[in-house]
Amino acid sequence: MSMEIIFLGTAGSVPTKTRNVSSIVVRYQGDYIFVDVGEGTQRQAMLSGVGLRKNMKIFITHMHGDHVLGLIPMLQTMCMLRRTEPLQIYGPRGIRRFITENMRMLNIRPTYPLVINYLSDGRVFDFGEYVVKVARNEHDRYSYALCIEEKPRPGRFDPEKAERDGIPKHLWRLLKQGRTVTLEDGRVVDYRRYVSPPLRGRKVVISGDTRPCRRIVSLARDADVLIHDATFASDRAERGVETGHSTAEEAAIVAREANVKVLILTHFSARYENVDRLVREARRIFPATFAAEDFMRVEVPPSRRPIRTW
Repeated sequence: MSMEIIFLGTAGSVPTKTRNVSSIVVRYQGDYIFVDVGEGTQRQAMLSGVGLRKNMKIFITHMHGDHVLGLIPMLQTMCMLRRTEPLQIYGPRGIRRFITENMRMLNIRPTYPLVINYLSDGRVFDFGEYVVKVARNEHDRYSYALCIEEKPRPGRFDPEKAERDGIPKHLWRLLKQGRTVTLEDGRVVDYRRYVSPPLRGRKVVISGDTRPCRRIVSLARDADVLIHDATFASDRAERGVETGHSTAEEAAIVAREANVKVLILTHFSARYENVDRLVREARRIFPATFAAEDFMRVEVPPSRRPIRTW
């Protein structure tokens, strides 16, 4: 099962010639999970080849313009394309009013059902093969970090061993499902003899705009990828405190404490035409650090780490 991160906008509050404002897409199989929709996101989506998919979901981390002002144009475009499939939108308090009042003022009449869900600290949304977990961050009163986590994948079934032990084939499905079965001769067969331990699911965490905080460390524990606010270099740390943002060094400390595999910095202030300095500062603390770029794509490979439950 494929999992990919696509960066559509990596600038802070102000776009630059090479960076649009905030938007990230996480593709899991056929699902496209948009996280924030800054101004111009729909065009970035088209240029990237993502487009406006039928099976997309939209998460808004907080109600600041550089994260939400691209939403209404996107909804209008989907109306003009005659979308009929329901669209799920997940956001903080204020998201429903923002959508309904703007659509009414602009005379946008949806051709599809809009389903609006509210984010809150600790909430979990279950989408079958993966979940999205929510944690409040340290930026605004209603501002959130998100964890997109694949559920554990089943272990490998050993058909040769099952056949050698005389297990009827019509019972193999039950063993694969992790169920103990009883044979006609009275033997009780433990599925763990024929199925290897389940494998850990992949985990991607997006901090949103935030100061470094313990809730994000907890949310990102052992994540494959942490995407973290790195608005400023270390000499602007006081400005980070004033505005509710992080430095690259602070993001690296979060990554180290959370024991993540890879840290990707984003949401760079427009003052940094070149972000190499921010990457160097972070790598002194957490070497596996990279800078996001618009249209960068990162494949998250399946985990080979077993969950030792037996």
